[in-house]
Amino acid sequence: MQEQKLNVKESSSVKKKASLYEWAYRAGRDIYEKLKDMYGEERAEKKMEHFLLNLRSELIPERFRRNILDFLIEVGAETYICRELKTENRWSIDEFYRYSTAILAGFLDALNTKGEEDENSSAREKGETELKEGGGAVDA
Repeated sequence: MQEQKLNVKESSSVKKKASLYEWAYRAGRDIYEKLKDMYGEERAEKKMEHFLLNLRSELIPERFRRNILDFLIEVGAETYICRELKTENRWSIDEFYRYSTAILAGFLDALNTKGEEDENSSAREKGETELKEGGGAVDA
């Protein structure tokens, strides 16, 4: 019985971490797009890196949350705010490390994959053009 309780607790924390990562990834993409519109690609990347470094250095959970919310407001990102950031509940040290890791990973992945979707869509379009022109895979 006790093992089931532990497994349920662990699975719920894994789900929270996954949902936080997904939120941070989507929010990071929105933030980067807003920054790119405001400052251009190079400066947007530097601003996002600066934000991540500042966020990473925060050791107090309340300041970590406040820093994220302030940056979302500053940039004007049109994204929802996840429940873990909205609530006034204090995070325990374990929650802070789990949540901050998931959020930072999502933001960093959003920054690192900023151009991959554009490259993938242009590669798909190029492949479709080749197929229309008579190109295609050769059967071996």
